Amino acid sequence: MNAIDGLEHLFRNVDGIDETLRQTGEAVLYLRVSTTRQMNTGADVDDDGNSIATQRQHAMQKARELNATVVREFVDPGQSAQTIEKRPEFKALLRFIDQNPNVRYVVIYMRSRVFRNHLDAAITKRYLREKNVTLVSAKENFGDGYMGDAMEAITDVVNELRVRMSGEDIRIKMAHKVERGGSVGRAKLGYLNVRKDFDGRLVNTIDVDPDRAHFIRWAFEEYAKNQVSVWQLAHLLEEQGLMTRPSSKRPARPLAASALARILRDPYYTGAIHYKGKLYQGRHEPIVPVETYLAVQQILDSRNRKGDRDQVHFHYLKGVLYCGICHEAGRASRLIYTQNTGNGGTYEYFVCSSKQRTGCTLGLLRVEDAERAVLKAVRRQQFSSATMAGIREEVTRALDEFQTSDRDARAALRAQQKALEEQETRLIDLAAEGQLPIAKIRERLDLITLQKAAIAEKLSRTEDRVQFGADQVLAFVDLLERPGELYERIPESMRRDLLLAFFSKLRVYDDTEGLRVESERTEINDTLHAWQAQQRHAATDHIADKKKRASRISAEGSLTSTTTGLNESNGLSNSILVGMTGFEPATP
Repeated sequence: MNAIDGLEHLFRNVDGIDETLRQTGEAVLYLRVSTTRQMNTGADVDDDGNSIATQRQHAMQKARELNATVVREFVDPGQSAQTIEKRPEFKALLRFIDQNPNVRYVVIYMRSRVFRNHLDAAITKRYLREKNVTLVSAKENFGDGYMGDAMEAITDVVNELRVRMSGEDIRIKMAHKVERGGSVGRAKLGYLNVRKDFDGRLVNTIDVDPDRAHFIRWAFEEYAKNQVSVWQLAHLLEEQGLMTRPSSKRPARPLAASALARILRDPYYTGAIHYKGKLYQGRHEPIVPVETYLAVQQILDSRNRKGDRDQVHFHYLKGVLYCGICHEAGRASRLIYTQNTGNGGTYEYFVCSSKQRTGCTLGLLRVEDAERAVLKAVRRQQFSSATMAGIREEVTRALDEFQTSDRDARAALRAQQKALEEQETRLIDLAAEGQLPIAKIRERLDLITLQKAAIAEKLSRTEDRVQFGADQVLAFVDLLERPGELYERIPESMRRDLLLAFFSKLRVYDDTEGLRVESERTEINDTLHAWQAQQRHAATDHIADKKKRASRISAEGSLTSTTTGLNESNGLSNSILVGMTGFEPATP
């Protein structure tokens, strides 16, 4: 600014001053930028009108030329709206003019910064003219009269044309980017906008957010179980610590249920991009399997039917407990979790699902009693220190044996593979010489192809697969070191997963002494407990017959009839290490 700018007040109310220097009315300024970055740019850096500081400087200068006093300034920061109806400060400006009849000028930087279409410009000009207010552009001088009005109208039409052409160009470029698998806009929750080096140049791309992606994956998996509502799932995510990414406008905050519902409907997390009503294969890494996503859509659709609500009473034992009385009667009936309101509070119970249908005599079970009974069942899964050491030793021994035998087996398979390739070559030579019918040769070649595929499949079962099985068993053993303490320490949202790792079913009985839980263990848990029981029987040497030592035990810890996977030396076989299901999914 010049040194004398803003000093006109020194000449006010002084005799002899020219009348042209006296105030002719009041003025308001309207300043607007499209992005926050432009909002914070200084006038000494930007001279193109892309910052508030630059627009303010030129608008103030224009107001001084009009001898008008600036009484108010209205700023729309970061508003990229196409119409004035979507700009809150512009609407506030019009209300201010209604309430202050002394305002004679609305000073703007340029018409292109205010009006994106000629209709808004014409409507605004007519409204201001009725209020005896003139819209003045600081950088444009159209003159007075009908020629000035015509030039303003032409300028507004040209500005609208530029906006539309620019928008169309952007839409075409965005469509081409999506067709090639690229993502447009700000990264969705669970991903990050990053810049990576490709062939010596930095390129904007999308990468997985290491801090939030696992929350999104867990949310899809949990909702696919059909046990929680969207609102409950949002609450569980908040408890686990999921927060949105902070921005210049909004701080980090818990994910709202409405935002979570949009995420659950978005195929982007499966690696696809939904753009303009079509799906495209994206280049970004998927977070959620397609099968899980489709299961979530089915649940959402079923709950969005007319008259239905996405409201589910949630408890981590829901769907895990079964009625013991119905089991003895030959039925498989789950216990239903219910909430009853009355006497000034909400009370939680489990009730047999067959109670109304078959007249099951199991009464209402208090949730607290069921939780304590389940905790006792979990504590009974604990291994002794000697058993844990023995299992670890057996796993190591079995792994060593497999690695030794696997090398010999793989060598034999490669020899078979080579022999088949030689047969294939001889058959091709016979076909070229015409010594055998083509149909006969094709039949033999098809058989050789199948045999080679079988050998290739066997060769693909490498030591890594067995190592995974060994790690799986050892991880499960770690869980069984102090299962009761672990179960009490972890959040409720994780207790359900731990129960499903230990048990395939939990049957509840209501005896005179209280609730009692009998369990059916998962395959891996049952195998390890059976091995522990065999070791105990072998150590005491009470039963000589090995078959009797593998007799049935109850859920409290005696030997079960399930001895599948135990080899004749009472150890852990290689098939157990590779194929057991339970805490982790089985290998293919």
